[in-house]
Amino acid sequence: MKTLKKYIDLPIREKLIFLEALFFVYAAKILLLILPFKFCVRILSTKKQNYENPEIEQLKQIKKAIHRTRWLSFWKNQCIVMSIASRWMLQRRHIHSLLSLGVAFDENKKLKAHAWLKTGEFGIVEKGGNFHELYNF
Repeated sequence: MKTLKKYIDLPIREKLIFLEALFFVYAAKILLLILPFKFCVRILSTKKQNYENPEIEQLKQIKKAIHRTRWLSFWKNQCIVMSIASRWMLQRRHIHSLLSLGVAFDENKKLKAHAWLKTGEFGIVEKGGNFHELYNF
């Protein structure tokens, strides 16, 4: 109930961006469940287009909206889903982004994977940790 109250209290612009983020988060998860990853990469690759210089405030709103969807996602691999959804939101606004995939070892020497997305120097989904970048597009 408390989270519904928080949503109701949001300004209309933030509600709309949140709903867009929520739609793209679920669409990204469905895409990853249905298609092999190599096809997902092809779909996510950027086409040459004219990019606009983003306003930092706009990027902060997208980042906040994407991170607000975390409490509605019940799966483990949130970073890749959030990165894909963020990428689609940025592409709609003609903002260039770089989606990166990397790996690192945790304290138990187990391999863990992570995805992050940034536009310029601004991280929408943060890299965090000491991940070795394997692929970006």
